[in-house]
Amino acid sequence: MRELVQKIIVITSLLALVLISGCTTTIEPVDPVSPENVFLDASPVVIKEFQEQDISLRVTNNATQSIDSVMVSSYMPFTVTGTDSVNIAGKEDTAESAILNAKIMAPAFDTDVNDSVVTISYLSGADDEGLQMTKTKSVPVEVTILPDVKLQFLGFVADMDSLRTSASETWDLKAGDNATITFSVKNEGQSTIPGGLMTVVVDVDNKLIADQASMNITESMARSGTSHTKGFSIPVKQDAPNGETDVYVRLMYGDHILDEQTLVLTVKL
Repeated sequence: MRELVQKIIVITSLLALVLISGCTTTIEPVDPVSPENVFLDASPVVIKEFQEQDISLRVTNNATQSIDSVMVSSYMPFTVTGTDSVNIAGKEDTAESAILNAKIMAPAFDTDVNDSVVTISYLSGADDEGLQMTKTKSVPVEVTILPDVKLQFLGFVADMDSLRTSASETWDLKAGDNATITFSVKNEGQSTIPGGLMTVVVDVDNKLIADQASMNITESMARSGTSHTKGFSIPVKQDAPNGETDVYVRLMYGDHILDEQTLVLTVKL
């Protein structure tokens, strides 16, 4: 009797295995969304060397199938220090889009940025095991890396022979006198900055009092290096109105402001 029961159990188990194997479902692969149907809109990036910055991309899915786990996978020449992950549905009448946020860190100022490109990755479709496949999309981006420099020892002094004396953020004088501003530039970054790349611009807010002036920084500066102490002698107009005006002193790299400070000039009767 025991042997009969054991034979029945064995036969039943074998039949069950045959039935299970015969009911296995074949999974049909699904093609993933082509990168040609995914569009990226990336704004130009302007950042000082070794600084972190939040960036945003608009990702558009022009396929009828959704794309999932969309994230920034690389952003040359930057280091990606953080990225969101978003899902974007497939289109019905119009393409679907979403904003993708990430955080990047800049490399050294002298890094080549000619081949700057941002790449996203996403999941879509399904392989023969039912798993989504990873695809990528890349677009070029306009990138400007700025030196990390600042104005120092900035302010008004009595005259051009007093550039190394203590400077003041405010100054009083009479119409027709000269306003003298002293300053130097310090490299707060890690890269050497060649001479001739930066300009200091003095912009008097009230143009009836004085005109704008500028000066090129000719010294090269390694890490923690400084320029020579320099000065502007700005003639105040003979018919300048009495009262105050802001004086903006800007350290420029091309059209980009690296540092800006404001002084106050007062013309007295």
